[in-house]
Amino acid sequence: MTRLSSPIENLKNHYTVVIIGSGYGGGIAASRLARAGQEVCVLERGKEFQPGEYPNTDTQAVREIQVDLPNKRIGSRTGLYDFHVNRDINVFVGCGLGGTSLVNANVSLQAEPRVFTDQRWPQELRDDVETLIAEGYRRAEEMLKPNSYPEDFPPLPKLQALEKSAEYLNENFYRPPINVTFEDKVNHVGVEQKACNLCGDCVSGCNNKAKNTVLMNYLPDAKNHGAEIYIQVSVRQIERQGDRWLVHFQLLNAGQEKFDAPTMFVSADIVVLAAGTLGSTEILLRSQQTGLAISSQLGHNFTGNGDVLAFGYNTEHNINGVGFGNRSLDQPVGPCISGIIDMREQPRLDNGMVIEEGSIPGALASFLPETFASAGRVLGKDTDDGLGDRFKEKLREGESLAHGAYTGAVRNTQTYLVMTHDDAAGQMYLENDRLRIRWENVGKQPIFQRVNDRLTEATRPLGGTQIPNPIWTNLFGHDLVTVHPLGGCIMAENAEHGVVNHKGQVFSSNQGTAVYENLYISDGSVIPRTLGVNPLLTISAVAERCCALIAQDRGWTINYNLPSMPSDSTPTAPAKLGIQFTETMRGYFSTQVKDDDYQRALQQGKKDNSPLQFTLTVIADDLEHLLNDPNHPARIVGTVTAPALAADPLTVNNGNFNLFVQKAGQNKTRQMRYRMHLTTEAGQTYYFEGFKQIHDDRGFDIWSDTTTLFTTIYDGDSNNSPILGKGILKIQPVDFIKQMTTLKVTNAANSTERLQALDRFSRFFAGTLSEVYV
Repeated sequence: MTRLSSPIENLKNHYTVVIIGSGYGGGIAASRLARAGQEVCVLERGKEFQPGEYPNTDTQAVREIQVDLPNKRIGSRTGLYDFHVNRDINVFVGCGLGGTSLVNANVSLQAEPRVFTDQRWPQELRDDVETLIAEGYRRAEEMLKPNSYPEDFPPLPKLQALEKSAEYLNENFYRPPINVTFEDKVNHVGVEQKACNLCGDCVSGCNNKAKNTVLMNYLPDAKNHGAEIYIQVSVRQIERQGDRWLVHFQLLNAGQEKFDAPTMFVSADIVVLAAGTLGSTEILLRSQQTGLAISSQLGHNFTGNGDVLAFGYNTEHNINGVGFGNRSLDQPVGPCISGIIDMREQPRLDNGMVIEEGSIPGALASFLPETFASAGRVLGKDTDDGLGDRFKEKLREGESLAHGAYTGAVRNTQTYLVMTHDDAAGQMYLENDRLRIRWENVGKQPIFQRVNDRLTEATRPLGGTQIPNPIWTNLFGHDLVTVHPLGGCIMAENAEHGVVNHKGQVFSSNQGTAVYENLYISDGSVIPRTLGVNPLLTISAVAERCCALIAQDRGWTINYNLPSMPSDSTPTAPAKLGIQFTETMRGYFSTQVKDDDYQRALQQGKKDNSPLQFTLTVIADDLEHLLNDPNHPARIVGTVTAPALAADPLTVNNGNFNLFVQKAGQNKTRQMRYRMHLTTEAGQTYYFEGFKQIHDDRGFDIWSDTTTLFTTIYDGDSNNSPILGKGILKIQPVDFIKQMTTLKVTNAANSTERLQALDRFSRFFAGTLSEVYV
């Protein structure tokens, strides 16, 4: 499959639409607004994973875990599995191009119609339930292609067990529509997909091209229509600048954080914030702290969508509910969720619930036997008794402990995923610049005890031990875990009751209905209440409606025709080995010196207290080209701080770097060259030229030559513009040490290839210096 993301060095300084996030809300906005003919840019914090690249062993999975604890963060900020640990409720979301769609269980069910009669929804949206919302559901289904597990596919033990539980409960059972492909084909947006291989690893990432994540439909469709997509970009805040929006961001995994570099920015006419319930709320909270007027309801009405996770452990039935991981297994597991016990449509809406069966990713298999055995002893409630039954249970438990998760008690364990209705009274806030959630006694709401009781009854016909969510206990204060966070930026009639209006436009004060016309939120954070079922399809329907209204208000036409195909059908060549590093240089700059007396410019800059500093990431995406081309070209991104030019840091665009250029007729001289455009927050552009002169003079000058940059800045967008001033920058020893830690190889297949590439680059660098100085 062709990669969708573009190199960050291609990012322009302005777009008509900048979309922050790439899950259901962001992917839909990218597709629809690109189809409306607009210049669209998508910024995603995570990495781009293609099928075949998702973790399928415990070692790989651990490397992709990030945990946000109350007092610290563990793991990479681009880790796929993003856990947020709080005192009252814990949240799991996905981090990657495609958002949580990469790691969810695919269920595409519409909310019960009564959900939309709740007056927490704005009246304008309630009026559209049978029109724009219904159309949104239809368009989302057209793109996501949900369908039920086929009757002619192999029977699934976990599905059969859930049906048995439904019969015992005397409740409605069926196979829900899921976003999974069950045939080999090229899909409606030109992406090759494979039939589900029934591996059960949906929620650790589908390596078989079968899961219909946003990465397989909306995002490639957006790309087909010209949208640009950039990854490992963490948006910090947004700022109003005249009639434009500035989106401030940090590059991740580039090393800029080691230098405490200022944020970069990109400007836009329209911003669509779609970073998910946690991400969008955090970005707006930080924007509010830096001066953006927003409703005081921001962060309120958080809900976990009534999520409950539990297990029917060590039943008398073969469940086969652990995914394959990196193993070849005979018995099918099936999609993570393939069945549902639907207990909605109760006399009182909030008493409804759904119970779905699940599968545990194979990457976690090695942890399961001991974990379940311990949880069963401490928390479990056996639904059958008798000495004979107890003896069989012990035998199965011993088998799992001895031979692993695909045998005995763990093989016979049913995973339950429940959604119901909580009171949506959680609150998100910033503490030490990090998002936290407060929701006292949420787990003690009566609905969760009712869910637990129903799960005990569901386990009874299977003859197992019901284990509640391990942290939903007296010991842990009945804390909850959710995979469906909603709210925080909810829709409402006015700013007194919510953060956005029915279109998703952000209210511009604490009161009234005034909004920022060109600032939208389109994700689960706008949902004002629990949905009582998997929320992805409703989030998608609301996002489709939002895009339709954006286009309608501006006279744009969205072309919904399918299929769509990539504009270039040429197969993408495999990514080449590249290399990158980040450096900081500091010095002084003078607007009074415009000739080539750089030393005088340095002294004048010091006298005038006119510092100049940059933090730049040098990116060579083809190591062979870098080493063999006489110009040794690479690209530059980063920031420049220069009070003489602008009060705030300037962002680098269209930056070029040449490593060792030989000057004509001077065999013993090389230059390192820097060329880049600098853009101020007000939109003014300057042109920066710099060079390091590598030449052997008397004495030991190799350090001075390789760490001294002679700079010229032009008052315009090229070196044909008037010279604004001159200066000198230097690398400080402490910054050089940090710079060495940022040197890394990109696109290496393994550690051996990575080390070999570093060795080649190091030998080339040292060899060139030897030619000059030895």
